[in-house]
Amino acid sequence: MKKLKIYLDTSVYSAIFDSRDLIRQKQTEEFWNNINDYEYYFSDINIEEIEGVSVSELKEKLKSLLKNGKKIETTTEVKELTKIYISEGIVPEKYENDALHIALTTVHSLDILISWNFKHLVKRKTRIGVNLINLKEGYKSIEILAPPEL
Repeated sequence: MKKLKIYLDTSVYSAIFDSRDLIRQKQTEEFWNNINDYEYYFSDINIEEIEGVSVSELKEKLKSLLKNGKKIETTTEVKELTKIYISEGIVPEKYENDALHIALTTVHSLDILISWNFKHLVKRKTRIGVNLINLKEGYKSIEILAPPEL
């Protein structure tokens, strides 16, 4: 059977090391224990966000989670679609990286965006809006899920 292609936003990498929410941390550990059931992807945006981590030990742990994933890049097409998501009100301009994660998933023809970001990504309004735009722009629909939903 063909593996689902999933893109992980940076919240999925960081949650495994975040002991402030033990339930989320445990669910993230369970997700990572099953990661080989999927073909998983990361991007230059994940790397930039991880590079912004000030604690070097944590930064190295986060980078180590990238090693078995496949890297995708932010292309001109990704940037153009990002602008559409923002201009259509799907994601606020202030949170451009959230729109970039969606566009990376879409343009690179991945199946699912996995995130712990319930404010801008993992919510009904975003799912509907993203897929309406994707349809209008000639892209396939994507799913946006939290790790336990997978």
